[in-house]
Amino acid sequence: MSAPTDPAADSRLFAHGRGRVLLFCWLGWVFDFYDLILFSFTKGSVARELGLEVTGPVAWIEGWSLLATAVGGFGFGRVADRIGRRRAMTASIVVFSLGALLTGLAQGFWSLLAARIVTGLGVGGEWGIGHAVVADYWHGRQRDRVHGILQAGSPVAMALAAAVGCFVAPLPEVGWRAVFVASSLLGLLALAGRWSMPGPDRAAAAAERRPARDLFAPAYRRASIVLLVILALHMAGFWCVYAELPGALMRMHGVAPADVGWFQIQVNAVHVVADVLFGFAAARFGRVRVFVLFCLVFALGQWLVLQQLAHVTADFATFTLAVAAMGLGAGTWSCFGALFGEHHPPALRATAAALFYSLARAVQLPLKPAIGAAFASTGSFAPALWVGIACALGSALAVLALPRRAP
Repeated sequence: MSAPTDPAADSRLFAHGRGRVLLFCWLGWVFDFYDLILFSFTKGSVARELGLEVTGPVAWIEGWSLLATAVGGFGFGRVADRIGRRRAMTASIVVFSLGALLTGLAQGFWSLLAARIVTGLGVGGEWGIGHAVVADYWHGRQRDRVHGILQAGSPVAMALAAAVGCFVAPLPEVGWRAVFVASSLLGLLALAGRWSMPGPDRAAAAAERRPARDLFAPAYRRASIVLLVILALHMAGFWCVYAELPGALMRMHGVAPADVGWFQIQVNAVHVVADVLFGFAAARFGRVRVFVLFCLVFALGQWLVLQQLAHVTADFATFTLAVAAMGLGAGTWSCFGALFGEHHPPALRATAAALFYSLARAVQLPLKPAIGAAFASTGSFAPALWVGIACALGSALAVLALPRRAP
């Protein structure tokens, strides 16, 4: 895929086929993240049927699947930069769809582990490649707006996973196996869309190609390290708080699955608004300034959730409002695609975005069982919230260390 070369093409956000580019990147990201996060809503049922402990073997399976995203992120990122964005996205969709199918067919610990590793390998490439494509097609302040719209696919995927995991999978005539087998077919919709994207498949010309080690060359080293640190903090907050909250509410706080499902749909509707709002606010007031503000809102939202945690069953409506405040702060995820586009050249853009995003997931491998042990020892979700608050405040400080460059 090649970016438009006519400057006039940049005056309209979705002109010259760029609306289709965004649509298909968005669909790929939604189905990619849906396949990964669906496991968080169904792992209780999976564990019971396969005779596994949620806070032990299943937590390690989740951790290894996140580690696999780092491997997939590097592999698919390199394919995208050296061979072509479209081919890399297509391959990643095929792999994560295969992982969902294998999850639905798993018969025990090892087959489930293999299935989730395959899922992780495919999921690892999609986010970085999609945001690299956006950085190729849009420039300047438009990037912030479009990256925000693309990132809004994440809460849509969360809401979809909540609806399927809480309302469909528990049905006796459906079950978790059928849900994963069916979800493997969803990827085919995005796969078909890839063939409709305008323009040739973009890859760096042979003379422009850069080895992956150049991510830490002097010109990019500081930005790469800071972005990796911020992403690791954000991932820790997400996988300790957002990904664990649905199951924890049901297991430890006695909330009915249907209530959790509606709660997730409502909260992620707020998150969609936050992602889009962040992109437009960043274009108006600056990425770093808005990022810090949203991090502080995210920390405040988690503190409000912490105050309501003891009363969650008695006053679930107020608890939902507290989590919605947390969802407003989660719009910070919209910033990363634009930051990679700003700080890395096109020949390394997909590699940097996919690899660092997935490496940040991978460092959660020891954190997943650790937070599971904290839940088991305290019987409360509070430890995750304290981790999330610390990560949000740490991100707000770390982003100030990024080198200043023109958008």
